[in-house]
Amino acid sequence: PLPLGAPQSRPASLGGMAAESVSVTFHVECTKTKPGDAVFIVGSTPELGAWKVAGAVPCITSRQVFPMWSSEAVTLSAASEKVEFKVIVMAASGDQPDKATWEGGPNRVLHMPKTPSGGGAQLAASCAWGEPEVTYRTKLTGGASVGGGQGKRSSDDKMGRVETGVHFQIDETGDGLGELKPLTSMTRMASRNSALVGSSGSMQKRGSRHMCISNDGLLNADMSRTPSLMLVDADELAEEVAARSEEMEELERQKLNEMQRRMPSGSLLESMRNIIDTADKNNTVMLQGFNWESWRAGGGDWYAIVQTKIQTMQDMGITDVWLPPPSQSVAPQGYLPSQLFNIDGSKYGNQASLEGLIKAMHESGIRAVADIVVNHRCGDKQDSQGRWNQFTSGMESRPSFAGVMDWGGWAITLGDKFSDGTGQNHPGQFDGKFDAAPDIDHANKKVQESISIWLRWLQLQIGFDAWRFDFVKGYSAEFVGLYCKKSAPAWAVGELWGDMQYDDSGLQHNQDRHRQDAVNWINATDKQSTAFDFTTKGVLQEAVKNCQYWRLKDSNGKPPGLLGWMPKHAVTFIDNHDTGSTQRHWPFPDDKVLVGYAYIITHPGIPSLFWDHVFDWGEHHRNQIKALLRARRESGIPVDAPVKIQCADHDLYLAEIGSPPALRVALGPRHAGEPDRNYWSNGPAGNQFRVWVHKKEEKKEEKSKAVPSPPPAAAPSPKAQVAVSFTPITVDGQQLTPENIKGMNKNDLGKVCAKLEPVVKAAKDVMASK
Repeated sequence: PLPLGAPQSRPASLGGMAAESVSVTFHVECTKTKPGDAVFIVGSTPELGAWKVAGAVPCITSRQVFPMWSSEAVTLSAASEKVEFKVIVMAASGDQPDKATWEGGPNRVLHMPKTPSGGGAQLAASCAWGEPEVTYRTKLTGGASVGGGQGKRSSDDKMGRVETGVHFQIDETGDGLGELKPLTSMTRMASRNSALVGSSGSMQKRGSRHMCISNDGLLNADMSRTPSLMLVDADELAEEVAARSEEMEELERQKLNEMQRRMPSGSLLESMRNIIDTADKNNTVMLQGFNWESWRAGGGDWYAIVQTKIQTMQDMGITDVWLPPPSQSVAPQGYLPSQLFNIDGSKYGNQASLEGLIKAMHESGIRAVADIVVNHRCGDKQDSQGRWNQFTSGMESRPSFAGVMDWGGWAITLGDKFSDGTGQNHPGQFDGKFDAAPDIDHANKKVQESISIWLRWLQLQIGFDAWRFDFVKGYSAEFVGLYCKKSAPAWAVGELWGDMQYDDSGLQHNQDRHRQDAVNWINATDKQSTAFDFTTKGVLQEAVKNCQYWRLKDSNGKPPGLLGWMPKHAVTFIDNHDTGSTQRHWPFPDDKVLVGYAYIITHPGIPSLFWDHVFDWGEHHRNQIKALLRARRESGIPVDAPVKIQCADHDLYLAEIGSPPALRVALGPRHAGEPDRNYWSNGPAGNQFRVWVHKKEEKKEEKSKAVPSPPPAAAPSPKAQVAVSFTPITVDGQQLTPENIKGMNKNDLGKVCAKLEPVVKAAKDVMASK
């Protein structure tokens, strides 16, 4: 933005001659910063950058005085009668001037103080981001005084406050200090200054740092900063800053929630993007936090049950939890929504319980993903012809939302059995049909605006961070992209569940058409959303069920699902509330679920876990999934890590993931052989899966410290370690792995041998006879 040139009215003249120089300190109240940002002053003089951001004057703050920011003293020439300036926010390093945010409104104006005898002056200017008021405080130096008086400064002098463009008067105290006093009361600015300067003393200690005030009553930036660096533990300070940032983000969310219906949507979205960080897909792991029957649990408060699992989720490394549809619904599971703003009407719990759950999740660093069901909507009233096509929002507590989501037949696509003919558009050419409820016309601008407002309300009032779009084959992908742009989620995923290709022999090997549909849909959202990788689920479960691991390699040597083409936009999963749970429309083989997780967690894409597998199938399944997630996390593979498939036969799949390889995984009943032990270490293993992790290089310092002591002369030589390797097997219900064998005593090993030797002998006898 260009500086505004309109002059402001000047305060009454102080009389006399202009001072030769003025030392100015700026104090700014500003909450618009994000971690890593700082406040700067840019103005019309060379000392303030001459309106060039690169030359702007930086301000500093601390935990105790935030959101107050203060600059060091800047010496300005008093040749001009006034200096114009503005406040900007940008990266504290100052290396991104093109991304600076300028405050709005007219330029602020500093009027240079005058003195009969020339000399210098000191000026403190205080203001707040976005507000027109500026308070001044001036002190004349060089032996001059206003009115000619000499003397000592009073210990209880206070800042005077003047609004820009308002006349002010001189308080001639005879002590060399001329105060600018306002003609009208400005209470809020007084509180800012008292917080900054304090009521008494020249040095104030808050916690482990000091804020130093010079003898002239101005903040000494150098002295204030130096003790902090000497007294504060850096790690502790970083934790405090992070906690303070989260607190400020929550306060900003509350403020935006109150203002959202009074702000232009563009300004609202810009502010929302400052408090809702974009998800890092490299580290994202999602859990579906419910199943088809969850609405029955917890006495109608499923959210309370989920809240008891937060610590376990955090320990496992889960970053996002997909929660059930939040609104009142004709069906208890939530997928026939009606009054979208009515959260208390949900069978999963009321609004207070949901908000409490999400708040607890945020405190543990976990995002909340809302299930967005907008392809269809159930009317809660009938029209004159008995059609259920009259919709009410369910919002009763906030008048500013009146009328939002109150729809009629005009919101339904033409040709739908619930339509009254007043709609604008027919369904799209490729839109899927959902017969159980009215089909919503997303091409209608009023529908788009209503849904966008509702999504932003879910973020600012309820606390949701991201979206899972239900049944996206029912309406055009461009509208999913639009809703993401109008709500700025941390990330989004769509449920595009289409038919795979089969022939007389079953599932076809080539499923390129199926995954191409997902690619086309993602691109049509302008890549605003990811998609569930149904292709990988279908191919993977067929491979493990029939021991056809050759299916896991396409004709180009890549993984055969969406993750093989667009891994950054592929959300891989084993089951969900539709395919598994009590519905079991397309279930993954129960005895191979861990094999499935060994694949999706070690491979590229964003892995999604199912509630049942983590919390309902026992501790063994949970611990195995946790170990796989730890291996993924510690290996550091990115979401788009390359996959080198070394073997894809009927009974063995072997691949290395990463560049250089960071994970190695083997699936199937056949033994994969031993890898290079200088490069690989053992990772998680189970029935028909095994994972290796690239060894981390030891630090040279640690090696130098590890100097072995010579053994006593009489001590026997240690026995050599025996290398043990075999595919895990189950004997009498107990799983035997190389790790188990090495941990057994002689007695237990003897029992194992007694059980296995007759089997081995019989197998050899039969083999010899063939």
